[in-house]
Amino acid sequence: MKNKFFIFIHYFLIASSLIQISISGDKLSGVQFLLYLCFIILFNLRLFYINNKTVLFFILCLTDWTLCLLLHITGAEIPFLLFLIPLIDSFYYNSKPYTYILGTAGLGVCVFSLRNFDIGTIVNYTALFILSGGVLEYFKINQNKSIYFQNKIEELDIQKEELLNSIHDLEIYNESIEDLMTLKERNRISREIHDSVGHGLSTMIIQLNALYAAAKNNTDDLPQKILDLNSFAKKNLEEVRFALRELKPIDYNKYETIILIHNLINEFKKMTNINVQFTFSKNIWSLNEKQSHAVYKAVQEFLSNSAKYGKASKIIIHFSYTETSLIVTMKDNGVGCTEIKKGIGLKAIEERVKETDGTVYYESLPAVKGFFMRLVFFKNRTL
Repeated sequence: MKNKFFIFIHYFLIASSLIQISISGDKLSGVQFLLYLCFIILFNLRLFYINNKTVLFFILCLTDWTLCLLLHITGAEIPFLLFLIPLIDSFYYNSKPYTYILGTAGLGVCVFSLRNFDIGTIVNYTALFILSGGVLEYFKINQNKSIYFQNKIEELDIQKEELLNSIHDLEIYNESIEDLMTLKERNRISREIHDSVGHGLSTMIIQLNALYAAAKNNTDDLPQKILDLNSFAKKNLEEVRFALRELKPIDYNKYETIILIHNLINEFKKMTNINVQFTFSKNIWSLNEKQSHAVYKAVQEFLSNSAKYGKASKIIIHFSYTETSLIVTMKDNGVGCTEIKKGIGLKAIEERVKETDGTVYYESLPAVKGFFMRLVFFKNRTL
């Protein structure tokens, strides 16, 4: 990247040098005019068409010093300002070791052009040349540091933004997992109580009825005790059933698709070791049978394709429930492709979703890496 300030300085120096030549009254010969013209063309090439810190840029700078030397050999009075143009390019735009080579060459040309002057003038101009080179090198070092720190700040800003996004995604993921685990655990407890305690109490009642029938002819109080025990067991059974009704999530069927997808993803992660993040929004509502089947098969196909064809290491799946629709977005970080060829899997997904009156969209670009799919299912569609 060329410095705009130095571009201005270049043109100021060349203009000042030409004005100084004109004022001095020296006439340029044809050869000298051509050398000056080549000098002007070369520094314009460097400024606008050649990238700095390249071998070609170094060669053009070295050519400038050669032109300055040739101008002096042909008898042209070279203003010191003209030396500053290749001096700037040599120290500011070149990197080591090119800077040292060009600086040495420039110093040699400068001293050679001053050989007919007194020792004091030679020392002064040589010191001015070296000081100018040192100032330019110092300026370049500080600007490079500034650019370096600016790039670091930008990188840190990008990393900060990515970290904040990751934290946000992780929070959503954790909330989804907590909700899902709570639902699964409540359902498991409900099922266990129903299968064990409920079954045991029901068996107890049956056995107590049998005992009552066997003991009713006795004269002691056994039948009454059995009746009391029977009544107690019935009461406890009702309490267990009440607890089950309270424990079991209301409209549990609306969570069944989420749980099925979660189980599918867990099995997939165990088999492939691919990182899969599954999240879902609040306000979940029930899918009909066709929608639930289409969602399950679409996720299953996407996971399979990401592992088999995409060679993905990370997959993100999100269910967004709105008042009118469920939007399923799935994305992996696989290799992607420039042209998507519909296989049996993609065609099957499209057919199943369209049967529910939903929509399908997908894309894949190698530039952004990965495959993206969005499914939309509409609420209260009875198909």
